[in-house]
Amino acid sequence: MHPAHITWRVPDFLLIVDEDAVLEVMRLVGGEDAVNIVKFLMKNPSKSDEEIASALGMNVKDVRKILHKLIDYSLITYDVAKDKNTGHRIFRWRVQQDQVLGYIKTQIRRMVERLKAKLEYEQSHQFYYCGTKGCRKYTFEEAVDKLFRCPVCGNMLNYYDNSKVIEALKQKLQVLEKSI
Repeated sequence: MHPAHITWRVPDFLLIVDEDAVLEVMRLVGGEDAVNIVKFLMKNPSKSDEEIASALGMNVKDVRKILHKLIDYSLITYDVAKDKNTGHRIFRWRVQQDQVLGYIKTQIRRMVERLKAKLEYEQSHQFYYCGTKGCRKYTFEEAVDKLFRCPVCGNMLNYYDNSKVIEALKQKLQVLEKSI
């Protein structure tokens, strides 16, 4: 059966942007290495990629790859300075904790849009289901094409009341919309 009876809520880490929330977002975006880099930058702001790599025992190319991934989401930023001896540009990286909340809200907005599309789909179709675990439900049009027989297990496709699914989607949307 479909998980329509689940109660949805926004995880606590989405409501307060503290250090743990920042690190969780970094983990989702860039994995454990990103977390280690960000922890280092939170304690030691304005460090170069070479300094970060050296302090963490990482390859500088891997550090740069992660830094660029994080900057794509505006989660970190950098200042550029020139090395007085070589003339090379040096990038000094720092975390933008204030941008994490914006990133989280953007992700929640994307979830809301996907859930709204799913809700509209559920509300605008009648569904048929054989009742066998692992089989999917079919729209009325699909069920007609299959002569109301499940193509997977061969059982009869019967009307499926998706009102609980619709209610669960509405509940989840309500919680998420309150958080943005």
